[in-house]
Amino acid sequence: MIWWLKARQAHFVLPAGIAGLAVLTLVFHDVSARLPSISLSNGTETQVLLFAPVVVVAAVARCLDSRLPAAESSGIRRVRLLDTALIVAFVLAAILVGCAVGALFSSAAAWTSGRNTAFLTGLMLCARALVGRPAVMVPLGWVMTVVLVGFRTWDAPYFWAIVPEPFAAPHAAIATVLVFAAGVVAQLRTTRSEL
Repeated sequence: MIWWLKARQAHFVLPAGIAGLAVLTLVFHDVSARLPSISLSNGTETQVLLFAPVVVVAAVARCLDSRLPAAESSGIRRVRLLDTALIVAFVLAAILVGCAVGALFSSAAAWTSGRNTAFLTGLMLCARALVGRPAVMVPLGWVMTVVLVGFRTWDAPYFWAIVPEPFAAPHAAIATVLVFAAGVVAQLRTTRSEL
């Protein structure tokens, strides 16, 4: 297991990714910025924290892409299960960070950062099963799409946008669980040679 952790570089990528999310969440927990939008003529007032989960998703992708193909294909360890445990650990740590900062500062945006991390990680894992390494760009592409065309009015996102929805939005929670579960299943079913 120690060799697997070293091959995945999880001993420093995991803490660095979660620390990056924590710093971004602490600094930008209630900061919003007016960003250009195609669907709205005056742009949209967007929470800066929509972009913070991309740090953790990139860290997950980095760990999954750091591998030793020959050793993993010939070994007897269940590498896919270990990778899945690593993914779940990343997401749980991100949820804890979001909940802690949200509770500390009464920040609704911070509460949603954990949910958004799980959703975007699931998207990346689903795309990774299809396209491999370039899937790391899918979460950023999703967030940018939401910013550009995901709002009906400056404070009302379309139902499909998910990431700008409030923490208590039931459809966002259901979509997050479904997408994350689909990503985990895709991770477990993808063979090493397909990546």
